Amino acid sequence: MPQVIVMEEPVLGLEVQINCLKAMKHTLLFLLLSFVGCTKPSDTSLSSDEYQKLLKQTILPIPDSTLTKEQIELKIKLFDVLNEKMYVEDNCQKLSVGKDEFEKRGIPPLYYDVILYQMEETNLVVKKWLGEGKYPANQLNQDSLIKIAKERYWNIERPLLLKRLNN
Repeated sequence: MPQVIVMEEPVLGLEVQINCLKAMKHTLLFLLLSFVGCTKPSDTSLSSDEYQKLLKQTILPIPDSTLTKEQIELKIKLFDVLNEKMYVEDNCQKLSVGKDEFEKRGIPPLYYDVILYQMEETNLVVKKWLGEGKYPANQLNQDSLIKIAKERYWNIERPLLLKRLNN
């Protein structure tokens, strides 16, 4: 008869684990799309209203479950370039490509503008939080967060998108 191991007190209950994963997914997606830059990128000068208009033209606010095959292909292209060309320097996330690289990969240029705007906004928030001492620097370690986000994309999210694409 197989031996059954029963833990007297689980470290985390299933519900807690699921809630943690959901929260982590949203946090990591936010950070992944935000790409905090330490200086304001010179390639964009969008106002908040312009950003909102552009965002509505993208697939970013659309749930994965409702994306068309063409939109899934675009999302894979976008997240591939972001995962490949993002790096961290001095606890600041940076993107090592320009709008031309997005266009070469078949990604509409408006996505570059949206990403840069998100970088600027997130950069301001992170600097503010660190400056106010709301979070210790080790909790806002961009390098660690980006490594986790990249692993999650390549190991979980991208395979799920590819599966949906092939169904």
